[in-house]
Amino acid sequence: MDGRLRHGGGERLPTADGPRVPSDPGARIVLSLRTQPWTQLALLAAAVGVTAVAQIYGNGVLTPAALAGLGLILAGAIASGILARVQPQSHTGWIALIPLAALVGIPLIRNDALEVVDGIGFMMVFPLVWLGAGFSLPPIVVGILLAGAIPLMPSISAGRAPDSAPEWIAFGLFLAFAALIALSAFGTGHQLRREVANREAALASSEAAAEARERLSAILQAVSEATDDAVLVFGPDGSVLTANDAAHRLARLAGIDLTGEPALAGRKIYSADRRTPLFPSPQTVTALARSGEVRGRIAWLGDTDQVAVSYSARPIFRGGEPLGTVLIAHDVTDLVEAIEVRDRFLDAVNHELRTPLTVLMGETELAQTEEVSLRVAARLERVDSAAQRLFTTVEHLLSAYRTSVRALPNTTSVALTVGDVIERLSSLAREHEVTVAFTDHGVQNASVDARSLGGIIEELLRNAVLLSPRGATVAVHASRERDRPMIEITDSGVGMSDSERRRAFDRFYRTDFAREQAVPGVGLGLSIARNLADANGISIELEPGPSGGTRARLTLPPASPAAGALG
Repeated sequence: MDGRLRHGGGERLPTADGPRVPSDPGARIVLSLRTQPWTQLALLAAAVGVTAVAQIYGNGVLTPAALAGLGLILAGAIASGILARVQPQSHTGWIALIPLAALVGIPLIRNDALEVVDGIGFMMVFPLVWLGAGFSLPPIVVGILLAGAIPLMPSISAGRAPDSAPEWIAFGLFLAFAALIALSAFGTGHQLRREVANREAALASSEAAAEARERLSAILQAVSEATDDAVLVFGPDGSVLTANDAAHRLARLAGIDLTGEPALAGRKIYSADRRTPLFPSPQTVTALARSGEVRGRIAWLGDTDQVAVSYSARPIFRGGEPLGTVLIAHDVTDLVEAIEVRDRFLDAVNHELRTPLTVLMGETELAQTEEVSLRVAARLERVDSAAQRLFTTVEHLLSAYRTSVRALPNTTSVALTVGDVIERLSSLAREHEVTVAFTDHGVQNASVDARSLGGIIEELLRNAVLLSPRGATVAVHASRERDRPMIEITDSGVGMSDSERRRAFDRFYRTDFAREQAVPGVGLGLSIARNLADANGISIELEPGPSGGTRARLTLPPASPAAGALG
């Protein structure tokens, strides 16, 4: 048992010593208006006083009628006291019998004391106000009729029907007066109940909202503590409103105290170069709250044993008013340092591999300019081709593992770029006895990086040449589609299945045919082409050719009108 008793659909809330009261605010106010022991006690005191005066200054005989009237009022007072203690939970309409009984008892007392005490009828105000404030219209109407009948009681007690005009006039006046009192009390009680209900509803809504906020706060706190990421919420002035354990751990690693106003200003927090302060002043901290969303930025914490974090920040607004900023960060020190080690290694490999290859290709090119026998010339061409292939493989490996691709879009001639690539691969085409046919349908410029576009076309065209049978033709078409330059490279090789086309741009992926036929390459060319295409806003697609083989389609961003005019 939890100390609460349910009854009649409501709930009683126990107190230490007092009565049990309903939990429903509407029920509490109705019960309070219907159980008025003090009103009934005041009426009893008035009735006893009137009766005593009548006995002292009258004939000294207490009639049975007056005794019955006093008994009704006394019984009502006792019942009111019991009800105030018991606090019934439902079906309280019957309590109207108490003030109605008082309206019956008042004229009985009045008849006995009318000759001694005037104005006894005004005692009807007590039960009428009680009825009007706490009950519905039917008992109120009955009470008004009983109060109106008070001036007729002497005739009724004498056993005759009221027949005089003064009696009926008094009846009308009493009836009107009783109606005015009861209906005024009814309006006041109704308004009181409505105001109390509104206040209680507003209080309940406020309590529910507060409980919901506390519940949401507990959920958010649990979520923030469950993650390994640092979560901080800053106020508009840059002060830390809340921070989870991960944030405090990360701050301690970097020797940063999150207390202070604002907490990050002037601290050892640096940008990606590890030297430039990220928040040199409070203004830079508060500017974070006014700025837009920030994602994936790198910052370094501390001076000696620096910690790298990747952080994202987003301002919090309500109704256009900045409330602060939420910042989420996680430790990426190991990752950043691994990338730096990798890049340094790639730079070393780049130097150690490309330098001898460049010398080899240069010496071969010089040797080819000299007069040599056809046999030696053929050997030099094979050496040069092998060196070029090895150089391309090294370029692919290095490009595939660079941190990022940086493209500088500018106005590029599509036809000239395609022509340059065809010229570079002419020796490869001759070696494989493949013809490259280029058709230009009036395509002029595109807004791409020329070197990147050349690299993409070269990878696609190289694949087309290597996978085409001897004597085949690789068709290259340049055209426009919806004002966008488009390049199509179509070969007549073995083609690719749907699965192979889906995986063609994966790193190190090679088709079964390429592996079985020992086609030169390591499976990086198309992956690099896709990276270059993404960096330049170029769409690249592979589809079956019209008569076998594969068609590669490039859709390029158009050059701006101003750039075209300048070009």
